[in-house]
Amino acid sequence: MTLPLPARRLAAALAACGLLGTPALAAPLPMVVDKVLLQQPSVRSAQALLRAAEAQITQVRSDFLPSLGLSYRNSDARDETQGRPVDRNVRRSDASLRWNVFNGAADTHRLRAAGFTRDAADADLDSVLEQVAFEITEAYADVVRLRQTMTSLQGTIARQEKVEAHVAQRVDAGRISSAELDLMHVRLIQSRTLLGQLRAQLGTAEYRYRLLTGEAPDDLITPGIRPNDRDADMDALVERIHERNPRLRAALQRSSARKADIGVARGSFFPAVDLSINKRLDNSTIPVPVSDTDRAAQLQVSIDIPLGGKNLGRHSEAVERHQAAQADADDLLLKVSREITDLYRQLGEAREIAPLTERRVIAAQRVAAAYELHFEAGRRSLNDLSIAQEDLFNAQRALIENRAQQTTLQAQLLSLAGELRETLRTRYQPVPILPELLGTTPYNPALAAAPIPVVEAPPAPEIELSPAMTSAAAGTSTPPVSVTAKETDAAGPEQRLAAWAAAWSAGDFSAYRDFYLPDFQPGKGRSTADWENERRLRVTQAQAPSIRIDKLKLHQLNAERMSTRFVQHYSAGHYRDTVRKQIDWVKVDGQWRIAAETVLALSPADPTASQVATPR
Repeated sequence: MTLPLPARRLAAALAACGLLGTPALAAPLPMVVDKVLLQQPSVRSAQALLRAAEAQITQVRSDFLPSLGLSYRNSDARDETQGRPVDRNVRRSDASLRWNVFNGAADTHRLRAAGFTRDAADADLDSVLEQVAFEITEAYADVVRLRQTMTSLQGTIARQEKVEAHVAQRVDAGRISSAELDLMHVRLIQSRTLLGQLRAQLGTAEYRYRLLTGEAPDDLITPGIRPNDRDADMDALVERIHERNPRLRAALQRSSARKADIGVARGSFFPAVDLSINKRLDNSTIPVPVSDTDRAAQLQVSIDIPLGGKNLGRHSEAVERHQAAQADADDLLLKVSREITDLYRQLGEAREIAPLTERRVIAAQRVAAAYELHFEAGRRSLNDLSIAQEDLFNAQRALIENRAQQTTLQAQLLSLAGELRETLRTRYQPVPILPELLGTTPYNPALAAAPIPVVEAPPAPEIELSPAMTSAAAGTSTPPVSVTAKETDAAGPEQRLAAWAAAWSAGDFSAYRDFYLPDFQPGKGRSTADWENERRLRVTQAQAPSIRIDKLKLHQLNAERMSTRFVQHYSAGHYRDTVRKQIDWVKVDGQWRIAAETVLALSPADPTASQVATPR
């Protein structure tokens, strides 16, 4: 049984205070938005106003139809006729039909005004839906941002505590001044104070998320929206938002409704012509009077001519209200234009500096690790090390906030265009930050080409390759490699290996993923989904990647299994990487697919060994 929204919100609030058990894990962002959107009070209010506007149209349409009247009279009276009292009983029934023939088209303009009002209410509902969807997206991203920031800060505190213990040992040994220990105490107090502030902010963000969704904010992943080519042209984006912005559309519809009200007011200047038909259906009077109407039918035309200044004032009021509504729409257009320009430029800047924030984190990790070694060796001061650790946290915090800012800015722009809900259904894509970038251990993106562990392995039996096979795998015109082993049919895996490298170089993750088994196990305790998310980021976001394969060797285990070993040269942006790799293939439904992928240790005698992970 599903609890109503107030009950679920109360339960969420109690759970936040620790009074209830832990609820179920939260659904992905698009599912959360679709599930709770129509339950929001603001949405239900907008829906009620829309239904009220539709009912108003029904009322106005009824003015075009004639009105039917029926009357019945039953009276007992005491009359005087020539001085003689008479008790008289009257039973009488009449019918009338009244129809307005002409009223200066006031009814027509009133119907138009009601239609525009209904369209404005519909646009208001769209606006509220988009705004609530943005608020949920913002709250979702805020929870993720604060949690990641706390994770980074907790890692910094752990490293500071480790340094503090070493400093305390040196102080006890009399090797350094006790002021150095006081310095570490100050740094730790600052970090722990900030951690407390972040914990409070996270509690507020989680409570807001619960109030908005009625769901527990558990297991949330950094949300993201795939870019659209249409959004790259600012002028086209502004024009599209001007056309589709729900608030602006509602304002323009209200202006049109006020303009139609002017026609209603003008109709009051014209005479009103009514056609009425009256008919007596029955008349029974006891005793019968001297003279009375028993059966009758009457056709009547009446003309009402308005006098005085009431209608003139009504017309002036309608004109002024239309001008005010149009001015409000013009003012909203200017505000929306300024808002679009500001958001678009902020989003462009956030995307521009996104790669720099990752590089800053990587550099800060190296500096902090190096300074820690230098401090142990007495080549750096404790203050230098503390500053380097603080710089690392600030770099990670900037990276986290940049990811959250991109999502919220893009969601806000889409909300202005009335497209956020649809985009969440079609272009939503989680973009988790790599755990290595939130840690303190130096991370080298060049090794992302092969995230699986490096192992020592015995050499595999080799086979002699034909020139065509060698060229297909290496992607070059390298002459064939002379090796010794029995011949085997390896053209299938070699061609697949060349296509695998081409898909990686092209950044086509769908094609790249298709080379692996559907349930490919990456090792290191990671799931297939985690591996897919990580490889999607590495394949699609690499800057001009290039993969070159040489020294290819094959070993056929049986008709359904094949192993390939080769040296892989990888480059992307400013990074270069050379590794020795083994890929194991299995034949599934007649197609060779990758079952395992292992990075092997390069031999010290290998001339390419010094090229591993060397930035250019």
